[in-house]
Amino acid sequence: MKKIKFSRELLVGLLGLTAMFVIYFLINFFKSIDIFEDTNKYRIEFANIGELTNSAPVYINGCKVGNVSAIEYNFNESELVYLTVSIEKGLRIPQDSYAVISNKLMGGSTIKIVLGKSSNTIAPGAMMKGEIETGAMDEVSKMIPQIEAMLPKVDAMLTSLNGIVANPAINNTLNNLETLTAQLNTTSAGLDKIVKNDIPEALDKVIKLEDDLLKVSSQLGEVDYQSIIASLEASLNNIQQITTALNEGSGTAGMLLKDSTLYTKLNETCKAATSLLEDLKENPKRYVHFSIFGKKEQKK
Repeated sequence: MKKIKFSRELLVGLLGLTAMFVIYFLINFFKSIDIFEDTNKYRIEFANIGELTNSAPVYINGCKVGNVSAIEYNFNESELVYLTVSIEKGLRIPQDSYAVISNKLMGGSTIKIVLGKSSNTIAPGAMMKGEIETGAMDEVSKMIPQIEAMLPKVDAMLTSLNGIVANPAINNTLNNLETLTAQLNTTSAGLDKIVKNDIPEALDKVIKLEDDLLKVSSQLGEVDYQSIIASLEASLNNIQQITTALNEGSGTAGMLLKDSTLYTKLNETCKAATSLLEDLKENPKRYVHFSIFGKKEQKK
Protein backbone atom coordinates (compact mmCIF):
# COMPACT_ATOMS: atom_id res chain seq x y z
CA MET A 1 0.00 0.00 0.00
CA LYS A 2 1.39 3.36 -0.95
CA LYS A 3 1.64 6.07 1.69
CA ILE A 4 -0.10 9.35 0.98
CA LYS A 5 2.39 12.15 0.90
CA PHE A 6 1.34 15.74 1.67
CA SER A 7 3.27 18.60 0.27
CA ARG A 8 4.71 21.20 2.59
CA GLU A 9 2.38 23.86 1.17
CA LEU A 10 -0.73 21.76 1.96
CA LEU A 11 0.38 21.21 5.54
CA VAL A 12 0.99 24.91 6.00
CA GLY A 13 -2.47 25.65 4.62
CA LEU A 14 -4.17 23.16 6.93
CA LEU A 15 -2.34 24.55 9.93
CA GLY A 16 -3.36 28.07 8.93
CA LEU A 17 -7.04 27.10 8.62
CA THR A 18 -6.89 25.34 11.97
CA ALA A 19 -5.30 28.37 13.59
CA MET A 20 -7.93 30.68 12.11
CA PHE A 21 -10.73 28.42 13.36
CA VAL A 22 -9.19 28.34 16.84
CA ILE A 23 -8.77 32.10 16.86
CA TYR A 24 -12.37 32.60 15.71
CA PHE A 25 -13.59 30.22 18.37
CA LEU A 26 -11.60 31.98 21.10
CA ILE A 27 -12.78 35.43 20.03
CA ASN A 28 -16.40 34.34 20.13
CA PHE A 29 -15.81 32.56 23.41
CA PHE A 30 -14.47 35.69 25.05
CA LYS A 31 -17.38 37.62 23.52
CA SER A 32 -19.71 35.11 25.20
CA ILE A 33 -20.99 33.98 21.79
CA ASP A 34 -21.69 30.30 21.47
CA ILE A 35 -20.93 29.48 17.85
CA PHE A 36 -22.46 26.03 18.21
CA GLU A 37 -25.80 27.26 19.54
CA ASP A 38 -28.67 27.79 17.10
CA THR A 39 -30.02 31.37 17.41
CA ASN A 40 -32.55 33.69 15.81
CA LYS A 41 -31.62 37.13 14.52
CA TYR A 42 -33.70 40.20 15.42
CA ARG A 43 -33.18 43.84 14.48
CA ILE A 44 -33.66 46.73 16.90
CA GLU A 45 -34.02 50.38 15.92
CA PHE A 46 -32.44 53.06 18.12
CA ALA A 47 -32.06 56.82 17.80
CA ASN A 48 -28.94 56.66 19.98
CA ILE A 49 -27.10 53.67 21.39
CA GLY A 50 -24.80 55.61 23.75
CA GLU A 51 -21.71 53.56 24.62
CA LEU A 52 -23.14 50.22 23.50
CA THR A 53 -20.58 48.05 21.68
CA ASN A 54 -20.70 44.94 19.54
CA SER A 55 -21.11 41.62 21.42
CA ALA A 56 -22.90 43.40 24.31
CA PRO A 57 -25.13 40.96 26.23
CA VAL A 58 -28.91 40.81 25.82
CA TYR A 59 -31.09 40.05 28.86
CA ILE A 60 -34.71 39.06 29.33
CA ASN A 61 -36.04 39.17 32.90
CA GLY A 62 -32.45 39.21 34.21
CA CYS A 63 -31.32 36.15 32.24
CA LYS A 64 -28.79 36.39 29.44
CA VAL A 65 -30.36 35.14 26.21
CA GLY A 66 -28.02 36.46 23.52
CA ASN A 67 -25.57 39.07 22.25
CA VAL A 68 -25.34 42.00 19.89
CA SER A 69 -23.98 40.58 16.65
CA ALA A 70 -23.91 43.69 14.43
CA ILE A 71 -24.30 47.49 14.59
CA GLU A 72 -25.41 49.42 11.50
CA TYR A 73 -25.71 53.19 11.11
CA ASN A 74 -27.88 54.63 8.34
CA PHE A 75 -26.12 57.82 7.26
CA ASN A 76 -28.42 58.54 4.33
CA GLU A 77 -32.02 57.94 5.39
CA SER A 78 -33.08 58.61 8.97
CA GLU A 79 -29.90 58.82 11.06
CA LEU A 80 -31.03 55.79 13.04
CA VAL A 81 -28.86 53.02 14.43
CA TYR A 82 -29.85 49.42 13.76
CA LEU A 83 -28.68 46.57 15.93
CA THR A 84 -28.77 42.92 15.10
CA VAL A 85 -29.08 40.65 18.11
CA SER A 86 -28.71 36.90 18.26
CA ILE A 87 -31.21 35.35 20.70
CA GLU A 88 -31.72 31.76 21.67
CA LYS A 89 -33.96 30.04 19.15
CA GLY A 90 -36.38 28.59 21.69
CA LEU A 91 -37.57 32.00 22.91
CA ARG A 92 -40.84 33.48 21.71
CA ILE A 93 -40.97 37.29 21.86
CA PRO A 94 -44.43 39.00 21.84
CA GLN A 95 -45.05 41.63 19.16
CA ASP A 96 -45.51 44.51 21.63
CA SER A 97 -42.08 43.92 23.19
CA TYR A 98 -39.34 46.53 23.00
CA ALA A 99 -35.64 46.83 23.83
CA VAL A 100 -33.97 49.16 26.33
CA ILE A 101 -30.26 50.07 26.53
CA SER A 102 -29.14 50.11 30.17
CA ASN A 103 -25.93 51.93 31.11
CA LYS A 104 -23.93 50.71 34.10
CA LEU A 105 -22.35 53.04 36.65
CA MET A 106 -18.95 51.40 36.27
CA GLY A 107 -19.08 51.58 32.48
CA GLY A 108 -20.48 49.34 29.77
CA SER A 109 -23.99 48.94 28.38
CA THR A 110 -26.41 46.07 28.02
CA ILE A 111 -29.72 45.48 26.26
CA LYS A 112 -32.85 44.47 28.13
CA ILE A 113 -35.84 43.19 26.17
CA VAL A 114 -39.09 44.11 27.91
CA LEU A 115 -41.63 41.46 27.00
CA GLY A 116 -45.12 42.55 26.02
CA LYS A 117 -48.46 40.83 26.59
CA SER A 118 -49.49 40.18 23.00
CA SER A 119 -50.36 36.62 21.99
CA ASN A 120 -48.61 37.08 18.65
CA THR A 121 -44.83 36.72 18.46
CA ILE A 122 -42.17 38.54 16.48
CA ALA A 123 -40.81 36.57 13.55
CA PRO A 124 -37.03 36.12 13.34
CA GLY A 125 -35.47 38.99 11.41
CA ALA A 126 -38.28 41.41 12.31
CA MET A 127 -37.70 44.93 13.70
CA MET A 128 -38.25 45.99 17.33
CA LYS A 129 -38.31 49.50 18.79
CA GLY A 130 -35.56 50.51 21.17
CA GLU A 131 -34.86 53.27 23.68
CA ILE A 132 -32.20 54.29 26.19
CA GLU A 133 -33.00 53.83 29.87
CA THR A 134 -32.82 56.97 31.98
CA GLY A 135 -30.68 55.90 34.87
CA ALA A 136 -28.50 57.33 37.59
CA MET A 137 -25.75 58.32 35.16
CA ASP A 138 -28.16 60.48 33.18
CA GLU A 139 -29.33 62.18 36.34
CA VAL A 140 -25.72 62.79 37.34
CA SER A 141 -24.99 64.25 33.89
CA LYS A 142 -27.90 66.66 34.31
CA MET A 143 -26.54 67.75 37.69
CA ILE A 144 -23.01 68.43 36.44
CA PRO A 145 -23.72 72.05 35.28
CA GLN A 146 -25.30 72.85 38.62
CA ILE A 147 -22.35 71.30 40.44
CA GLU A 148 -19.90 73.35 38.36
CA ALA A 149 -21.86 76.52 39.21
CA MET A 150 -21.68 75.65 42.93
CA LEU A 151 -17.92 75.01 42.98
CA PRO A 152 -16.90 78.71 43.39
CA LYS A 153 -19.33 79.07 46.28
CA VAL A 154 -18.01 75.89 47.88
CA ASP A 155 -14.45 77.21 47.47
CA ALA A 156 -15.40 80.49 49.16
CA MET A 157 -17.11 78.60 51.96
CA LEU A 158 -14.04 76.43 52.51
CA THR A 159 -11.83 79.54 52.63
CA SER A 160 -14.14 81.10 55.23
CA LEU A 161 -14.19 77.86 57.17
CA ASN A 162 -10.41 77.71 57.22
CA GLY A 163 -10.32 81.26 58.56
CA ILE A 164 -12.81 80.37 61.28
CA VAL A 165 -10.91 77.22 62.25
CA ALA A 166 -7.64 79.17 62.47
CA ASN A 167 -9.23 81.73 64.81
CA PRO A 168 -7.84 81.36 68.40
CA ALA A 169 -11.34 81.92 69.74
CA ILE A 170 -12.31 78.50 68.41
CA ASN A 171 -9.60 76.85 70.51
CA ASN A 172 -10.72 78.82 73.57
CA THR A 173 -14.29 77.79 72.93
CA LEU A 174 -13.25 74.16 72.60
CA ASN A 175 -11.32 74.41 75.88
CA ASN A 176 -14.36 75.95 77.55
CA LEU A 177 -16.51 73.17 76.16
CA GLU A 178 -14.07 70.61 77.51
CA THR A 179 -14.19 72.24 80.95
CA LEU A 180 -17.96 72.43 80.79
CA THR A 181 -18.11 68.77 79.82
CA ALA A 182 -15.97 67.84 82.83
CA GLN A 183 -18.24 69.90 85.10
CA LEU A 184 -21.29 68.26 83.59
CA ASN A 185 -19.75 64.85 84.22
CA THR A 186 -19.14 65.80 87.86
CA THR A 187 -22.68 67.15 88.16
CA SER A 188 -24.02 64.02 86.53
CA ALA A 189 -22.13 61.88 89.04
CA GLY A 190 -23.59 63.96 91.88
CA LEU A 191 -27.09 63.67 90.47
CA ASP A 192 -26.60 59.96 90.05
CA LYS A 193 -25.58 59.70 93.70
CA ILE A 194 -28.63 61.73 94.73
CA VAL A 195 -30.92 59.57 92.64
CA LYS A 196 -29.43 56.34 93.99
CA ASN A 197 -28.99 57.31 97.68
CA ASP A 198 -30.70 60.51 98.79
CA ILE A 199 -33.97 60.23 96.89
CA PRO A 200 -34.76 56.69 98.14
CA GLU A 201 -33.94 57.82 101.70
CA ALA A 202 -36.16 60.87 101.30
CA LEU A 203 -38.93 58.69 99.91
CA ASP A 204 -38.64 56.42 102.94
CA LYS A 205 -38.95 59.45 105.22
CA VAL A 206 -41.95 60.71 103.29
CA ILE A 207 -43.59 57.29 103.55
CA LYS A 208 -42.88 57.24 107.30
CA LEU A 209 -44.30 60.78 107.66
CA GLU A 210 -47.35 59.70 105.74
CA ASP A 211 -47.82 56.78 108.13
CA ASP A 212 -47.48 59.15 111.12
CA LEU A 213 -49.99 61.54 109.57
CA LEU A 214 -52.38 58.65 109.08
CA LYS A 215 -51.97 57.70 112.75
CA VAL A 216 -52.53 61.31 113.88
CA SER A 217 -55.52 61.53 111.59
CA SER A 218 -56.97 58.36 113.09
CA GLN A 219 -56.35 59.74 116.61
CA LEU A 220 -57.95 63.05 115.68
CA GLY A 221 -60.92 61.10 114.41
CA GLU A 222 -61.30 59.60 117.91
CA VAL A 223 -61.35 63.00 119.70
CA ASP A 224 -64.75 64.09 121.12
CA TYR A 225 -64.97 67.48 119.49
CA GLN A 226 -68.51 68.14 120.72
CA SER A 227 -67.52 67.93 124.42
CA ILE A 228 -64.50 70.19 123.76
CA ILE A 229 -66.67 72.71 121.98
CA ALA A 230 -69.23 72.58 124.83
CA SER A 231 -66.44 73.20 127.40
CA LEU A 232 -65.12 76.12 125.36
CA GLU A 233 -68.62 77.60 125.13
CA ALA A 234 -69.08 77.28 128.92
CA SER A 235 -65.68 78.93 129.56
CA LEU A 236 -66.53 81.76 127.17
CA ASN A 237 -69.87 82.26 128.95
CA ASN A 238 -68.11 82.48 132.33
CA ILE A 239 -65.59 84.96 130.95
CA GLN A 240 -68.43 87.00 129.49
CA GLN A 241 -70.26 87.02 132.88
CA ILE A 242 -67.09 88.12 134.71
CA THR A 243 -66.49 90.88 132.17
CA THR A 244 -70.11 92.06 132.53
CA ALA A 245 -69.85 92.10 136.32
CA LEU A 246 -66.62 94.10 136.18
CA ASN A 247 -68.15 96.59 133.78
CA GLU A 248 -71.24 96.97 135.97
CA GLY A 249 -69.19 97.31 139.21
CA SER A 250 -70.64 94.25 140.87
CA GLY A 251 -68.65 92.43 143.52
CA THR A 252 -65.37 93.41 145.12
CA ALA A 253 -63.37 93.48 141.89
CA GLY A 254 -66.07 95.52 140.19
CA MET A 255 -66.23 97.99 143.04
CA LEU A 256 -62.45 98.38 142.98
CA LEU A 257 -62.62 99.11 139.27
CA LYS A 258 -65.59 101.48 139.49
CA ASP A 259 -64.98 103.29 142.90
CA SER A 260 -62.04 105.73 143.07
CA THR A 261 -62.16 106.11 146.90
CA LEU A 262 -59.70 103.26 147.49
CA TYR A 263 -57.31 104.79 144.96
CA THR A 264 -57.53 108.20 146.67
CA LYS A 265 -56.87 106.75 150.15
CA LEU A 266 -53.97 104.68 148.91
CA ASN A 267 -52.50 107.74 147.23
CA GLU A 268 -52.80 109.78 150.49
CA THR A 269 -51.27 106.94 152.50
CA CYS A 270 -48.29 106.83 150.12
CA LYS A 271 -47.81 110.57 150.49
CA ALA A 272 -47.91 110.35 154.31
CA ALA A 273 -45.41 107.46 154.32
CA THR A 274 -43.12 109.45 152.06
CA SER A 275 -43.26 112.49 154.41
CA LEU A 276 -42.58 110.27 157.42
CA LEU A 277 -39.53 108.73 155.80
CA GLU A 278 -38.16 112.13 154.85
CA ASP A 279 -38.64 113.45 158.42
CA LEU A 280 -37.01 110.30 159.79
CA LYS A 281 -33.96 110.91 157.64
CA GLU A 282 -33.73 114.56 158.71
CA ASN A 283 -34.51 114.14 162.48
CA PRO A 284 -33.69 110.63 163.49
CA LYS A 285 -33.30 111.65 167.18
CA ARG A 286 -36.99 112.31 167.43
CA TYR A 287 -37.73 108.68 166.89
CA VAL A 288 -34.64 106.79 168.14
CA HIS A 289 -32.75 107.33 171.49
CA PHE A 290 -29.34 105.79 172.27
CA SER A 291 -27.47 105.81 175.66
CA ILE A 292 -24.12 104.23 176.45
CA PHE A 293 -24.64 104.30 180.25
CA GLY A 294 -28.14 103.17 180.26
CA LYS A 295 -31.45 104.78 180.01
CA LYS A 296 -31.95 107.88 182.10
CA GLU A 297 -34.91 107.94 184.28
CA GLN A 298 -37.21 110.75 183.50
CA LYS A 299 -38.06 113.11 186.19
CA LYS A 300 -41.54 113.05 187.40
